[in-house]
Amino acid sequence: MKRVLILAAALAALSLAASAEAGTAMRTENEVESLPLHLHLAGLKRAAPPAAFEDRMVFSVEGPYRFVGAAFEHEGFALIHPFARNKQGVFVLAYPIPLKRREPLVYRLVADGAWMSDGLNPRRAYQAAGGLELSVVEVPYLSDLHLGLYAILGPDGRTARFLFRGAPGELVTVCGDFDNWDPFIHELAETSPGTYELALPLPPGIHHYAFVYRGEYLPDPLNPEKALSGDGRLVSVLVSGG
Repeated sequence: MKRVLILAAALAALSLAASAEAGTAMRTENEVESLPLHLHLAGLKRAAPPAAFEDRMVFSVEGPYRFVGAAFEHEGFALIHPFARNKQGVFVLAYPIPLKRREPLVYRLVADGAWMSDGLNPRRAYQAAGGLELSVVEVPYLSDLHLGLYAILGPDGRTARFLFRGAPGELVTVCGDFDNWDPFIHELAETSPGTYELALPLPPGIHHYAFVYRGEYLPDPLNPEKALSGDGRLVSVLVSGG
């Protein structure tokens, strides 16, 4: 119990320090739910080169600054992600690593209005327009094939990109209220051994569906939204746009 109270106090202290230094404009990069990551950020006594921690890239900066931020090339340098300052006076940023990214992150820092490269990262690139010096860091590849991360709906908001993993050489179908729960109409193609996919446009609205695999109706392992069907089966729920 004492250990729990100590951990809670550490988190509260980090939160208060971050709010005091960065104001109310704190973004979700530093509002993380992971206790190990919170403790890692709170415990940094010196700034260090950028490094991956869980699913975040941790950046840190030291100096007599009032504000430190980072902007990234893949966002068009249009967003500035503010750092928080921990109790040791180190500015920290836990930036979510983009899913399915195979290229390094290219970024630059801003401290009290002055743009600069990351002094703790020796890898550099140069922006032709304006001749700005940028920093480059490799990031680990993070798959989106996890519960709640996979974007089932395509960019149009109505094409469902169904994906199912099982044994190779099987017959896998998907059915739902969009086909009167017919288990034979919509068959998924085996795009690689054991991976089955189907892109299916859906009418606007709330849809209930399930995969049919080896004679069983299974909810979508990649979709956290679940419901009970009229006959008591656990099925998945998907809302498509117009």
